[in-house]
Amino acid sequence: MTRSKGSFVLAAVLLAGCRSDLNQQLMERELRMQEDQIYQLQDELQDKRARLSRAAGENASLRKQLGIVDADASLPARVSVPAGVAAPGQPAVVPAPMLVPPAIDVPPPAAAPAPAADGLRFAPPTPPPAAGKPSAVSPPALVPPSLDGVPPLPDEPGAAGPVGRQLSYEQSVADAPAIDHLVINPNRTECLDGDGDGKSDGLAVVFEPRDVDGRLVSAAGDVSIVVLDPSATPAGGSEAGGIARWDIPARDAVAHFRRTSRARGLHLTLPWPGQPPGPGHVRVVVRLSCPDGRVHETDATVAVP
Repeated sequence: MTRSKGSFVLAAVLLAGCRSDLNQQLMERELRMQEDQIYQLQDELQDKRARLSRAAGENASLRKQLGIVDADASLPARVSVPAGVAAPGQPAVVPAPMLVPPAIDVPPPAAAPAPAADGLRFAPPTPPPAAGKPSAVSPPALVPPSLDGVPPLPDEPGAAGPVGRQLSYEQSVADAPAIDHLVINPNRTECLDGDGDGKSDGLAVVFEPRDVDGRLVSAAGDVSIVVLDPSATPAGGSEAGGIARWDIPARDAVAHFRRTSRARGLHLTLPWPGQPPGPGHVRVVVRLSCPDGRVHETDATVAVP
């Protein structure tokens, strides 16, 4: 009984000693890890300080090259300037150089040349003007020589007739090919809805005068555009059931003529003079009255929203 009790006490003492050794080892291990972390943080701090010092030096060098002399604002308060490095001083103020006008020595006029052997004498050179005074001598006028039997040029005094004259539009198209027919552009001729209320506000008409070969011709003449109701228009071309009519004189129609790759012919935008037509289709008749008395006419059907 006594021996078993002593064995129990010994086992308890050994177990307590083992536990204390284990706790001590764990504590020492944790202390070593913290010490390693402290060393690592110290190394990082030294590295950061070295980088900050290099950046401050580069910044000071760049500011010195750019002429910025504010040393207190360029370096943080926690960064100390190394010994032996002086702060940049104020730049020297260089006074602007004085501009002195150059002195010009005018040579005296040369003596008049002696007469030549054949009795001709050259005119003496004109003396230069005094300093600060403009010269009053004007260049000699160039007179063209006159030739016998050759008429004077048109820009000379006494020339017969003007140099040129501006032709009117009618005169400029007088030599153009004759108009054979009219062609309405169906893609550009339409009813317009400017305010988007679903009702037509006007009519856009684009037509091209063409010659017998189908080429575009510059046209001059009065233009008449009539809008008719197809259901009320009887056969024979009568204007019964007319909805609107516009008469454009030649002087106004000329301003709407275009000859480009995108715009060809006469482009007219016409607002409705009265109540616009209802939804459906209308017949648009275009007439062109030329100055020589010929009248050309064409028509097309246009949808109305």
